[in-house]
Amino acid sequence: MFEICILILFMLNLFVAIVFKIQLAFALFLNLMLLSFYAYIKNFSLREISTMIYTGIKSTKTILIVFSLIGMITGIWRLSGTIAYIIYHGTSLINPRFFYVGIFIFNAIISFLTGTSFGTASTAGIISMSISNAMSFNPLISGGAILSGCFFGDRSSPMSTSALLVATLTKTDLYKNLKNMFRTCIIPLVLTILTYQIFNLGIDAKIDNGGINLIKEIFNFNLLLIVPPLSIILLSIFKVDLKINMLISIVLSIFFAAVFQNKSASEIIKALIFGFHINSDAGKLINGGGFISMLKMLLIVGISSGYFGFFKETQLLVGVKKFIKKLFSKFPDMAIMSIMSILISVFSSNQTLSIMLTYEMARESYKDNEKLALDIENTAVMTAAYIPWNIAGRTPLEMFSAPIMSLYFSFYHHYIVLINTLASVIEFRKTRNMRNK
Repeated sequence: MFEICILILFMLNLFVAIVFKIQLAFALFLNLMLLSFYAYIKNFSLREISTMIYTGIKSTKTILIVFSLIGMITGIWRLSGTIAYIIYHGTSLINPRFFYVGIFIFNAIISFLTGTSFGTASTAGIISMSISNAMSFNPLISGGAILSGCFFGDRSSPMSTSALLVATLTKTDLYKNLKNMFRTCIIPLVLTILTYQIFNLGIDAKIDNGGINLIKEIFNFNLLLIVPPLSIILLSIFKVDLKINMLISIVLSIFFAAVFQNKSASEIIKALIFGFHINSDAGKLINGGGFISMLKMLLIVGISSGYFGFFKETQLLVGVKKFIKKLFSKFPDMAIMSIMSILISVFSSNQTLSIMLTYEMARESYKDNEKLALDIENTAVMTAAYIPWNIAGRTPLEMFSAPIMSLYFSFYHHYIVLINTLASVIEFRKTRNMRNK
């Protein structure tokens, strides 16, 4: 009973923070204190509690470094003229009648090639959102379309770390899992394309010609300016470590900022830390980025990652696990997995933890590991992006400066979960009817 009260207080704290618009980092810190209090009551020493927090934060060290590098990239790309160059030429190449579908497919292709939602968001995502702003498209729908594309490959690319994690946990063959994932994503993929095209109907895109022309006057354009984002995509395909990959892109952009834009060392350092900002009509198209822009995200990830040790070392979720096992015997698997993975994503800070906890809760209720792997891919991998404080969806949106509510316009997520849950319900009812006969 005490564990249930702690979990209720945990969720209530987050709910209050969202409703009253309290800083999320503050709410997450209070929850960290709540978990520490629970552990202390359960006779864990202060040293053990500190170790649990440290272990969780340490596990996200690479993520925190990557986020810092992404902030720097978004600032230096702007200063060097890369973003401006792509906006200037991209607006003339894209057909406004198929814009939302176009950016979804563009980001889906890049994410499938690279296998990473973060890598896609920091390259194709930034480009897509910048062009969307320049052409006055709805940022909510654009953000949702980009996020959908980012997760297409994150879920089903042979190079996806989440797909590899699921295969490892369930002891299944990665390529069989990918085959099953493609089979179950056909209908959601078609529905996603149709939905974005419906939102595109009747839209008369108004290109900000004034701002775009100013961009041409502010920067010295050169074809080589597209090399920094291309280098990230190409090096990702060849499995170059993401940190090294990003550092290479930063170095290239620093060189281009100095050579093509005649920027000084102090201007380059300022852009890396504080981003790029100009006071003109072009500013709303290209301002932003820098390490500082990622500080809020770094706090959210750093604090919430401290939860992992408590979930792993304490008995907080034992009672919940027993209850869930009973539910699996009475209801369709995907229905339970969908709801459970969403609730788990509320407590977890990232997609990896969501996947691992969902697996741990469900593994005893599945006889077929391939089916378990598929159901995790169709729930935990996707539903983590539904939660505003979970980095799975929030971080990509932060990277390409989309509104946080874009999470709920990511229709690929919705259709993957909905269609596969409906299929599970139908299969469950057929099986039950056959048994009754």
